[in-house]
Amino acid sequence: MAPAAAAAPSAPLGPEVTKTDQAPGGYAVKFRYQAPEGVTAVHVYGDWTYTKPDSVVCNDCGDGRLPWDWQPGDIAGTPWRTIAMEQGSDGVWETTVPLPAGTFRYAFTHNCASPTASGCALHYDPANPWEIFPQYTGAPGAVRSTIWVPSSAEFPTYDTDYQKPTAAHKTGTLESRRYASPGSTNPPGVHDMVVYTPHGYDPNRATPYPTLYLSHGGGDHSTAWTMQGVAHYILENAIREGVVQQMVVVSTDFNGLPGGNQGYANHLRDIVFPYVEQNYNVSTLSVDRAFGGLSMGGNRATTILYDNTDLFGYHAIWSWPAAAANAAQVERMKTVPGGIHIGTGLQDRLGNTAQLSIARVAALKTQGVDITEYNVDGVHTWHVWRPLLNYYLRNMAFRTTTTGLKVETAPAGKSGNVRVAATATVGAVTTNAASPTGKVDFYAGDTYLGSAPVRHGVAHFRKAVNGALLDAPVVAQYRGDKLFNESRSTALDAG
Repeated sequence: MAPAAAAAPSAPLGPEVTKTDQAPGGYAVKFRYQAPEGVTAVHVYGDWTYTKPDSVVCNDCGDGRLPWDWQPGDIAGTPWRTIAMEQGSDGVWETTVPLPAGTFRYAFTHNCASPTASGCALHYDPANPWEIFPQYTGAPGAVRSTIWVPSSAEFPTYDTDYQKPTAAHKTGTLESRRYASPGSTNPPGVHDMVVYTPHGYDPNRATPYPTLYLSHGGGDHSTAWTMQGVAHYILENAIREGVVQQMVVVSTDFNGLPGGNQGYANHLRDIVFPYVEQNYNVSTLSVDRAFGGLSMGGNRATTILYDNTDLFGYHAIWSWPAAAANAAQVERMKTVPGGIHIGTGLQDRLGNTAQLSIARVAALKTQGVDITEYNVDGVHTWHVWRPLLNYYLRNMAFRTTTTGLKVETAPAGKSGNVRVAATATVGAVTTNAASPTGKVDFYAGDTYLGSAPVRHGVAHFRKAVNGALLDAPVVAQYRGDKLFNESRSTALDAG
C-alpha cells in the first residue's frame, strides 16, 4: 500500500516559470512537489550543469557549475546534479532555480545523498507529467518531466525560442501506436512507435505528406524524440514561421528487434513503412522520407545510409562516429537525392565522438560524397540534439530542388548581339503541397546576364546580349525561397 500523502497544499504544485529580471538568465523556475509521508529529504534532479567548452577534456568532465553560476559562453555539461528542496509548513517541498533559456528535463529524488542521484530512484512530477509515457513495462529510459524557459533580452543566454511549446489549439496530434511485429522480443510479437501529425493535418489531402523518421539513442525508446527532444514543438514553430512544410513525424523504437542495425533497417522497410502508409496520408516514395538518428540511433542511421541508402531521400547522423565506408557504400551515398547531414556536439568526448565524427565527414568529402556538416557546441545531451534537428528541418529535409536549363540563341540584328532565350525548370525533389517560388539568375561563365521569376516551376529569360559573352557556357542558378533550397543547372554551351 502506498504511503498516505500529506494534506493538500495551499498553492499549486508543479513548476512555475517566473521572470526575475536578474542574472544570470532573467528567469527562474519554482518547483513545488508533494512527497509521500516518511520522506525526509527531497532533491530536484535536472540536466542543468554548466561548463566552459575548453574544460571538457573527457566524458563527464567540466566545471560542473550549477545554474546560478552560469556564465556567458557556457555549454550544458554532464553529469546531472541534484538541488536540495525545503519542506514548507504546508508539507510541500519547494526550491527556486534560476535557469538560462532552453528545455530542461527534471525528476525528484527521495532520501538520496548522491549529488548525481547515483543509485537513487527517480520520480517524475505528477503535476507536470509527460504527454506520453513508455508504452510497456520495463521500457528503457527514466520517466521524467520537462519544462521550457524563455530567453531574456536583458540577460541573453541561448536562442531556444524554436523549442517553445506551442499552444494546444495550434499543436497537432501525438499518438502512441502499437503494431504487430512478429520478430519483436520486447514487447513480444508487437512493437511501438510515436506518431505526430502536424496541426491542420488532413487525412484526405490530395498531396500526401512527407514523413520524417527519427531514432532515439541507447537507453531510450520511442517517446524520447517528442517527450525529451520536443521534436513536435521544433517542427510546429518552424511551420508557423513559414520555413518548413507540414510533415508527419514517426519516432521509432529499436529495442527488442533482432538482427542489429540491419534488422532495424529491415523492420522499417517490411513493417514500419507499410503500417504508417496504410494508417496515415503519407507518400510511399523514398524521396518523400527523411531519417535522423542520435547516438546509438546514429549507428542505425549509418547502416541505413551506407547499406540501405534507397530507403530515404534525406539522411542524418547525429553524435555517432561513423565507421569508414567502402567503395560500394561511397558510390551509393553519391546517389542520395535529397541530402546527407552529419553533426555532433563539438565537446562530445563519449567514445571520442566529436573528433571521429569530424574526421569521418572530411574523409567522405574527400571521396566525393556531398555532406552537409553542421556541428554545435555541447556534449552528449539533448541540448545538442534539439538544435541539430532544428537545423535539419530548416535547412535540409524536404527542401532540395533541381534546376534544368534549355538555351536557344538567334542573331539580334547586325549589332553583333545575340538574342538568348533561356528556360529554367525548377522542381522539388520531394512531393510537396507547395512549389518553389522566387527567381532564377542566369550567367554566362561568371558574367551575370539577368534574372527571371519562377512561375509554375518555370523561369523564362529573354535578352539580347553581346555575342562574345556566349563563348562561356550558360548556367541557371535558382535562388531558393523560404521553403526550398537553391540549386544550379548544368552548364550549357550556347555557341
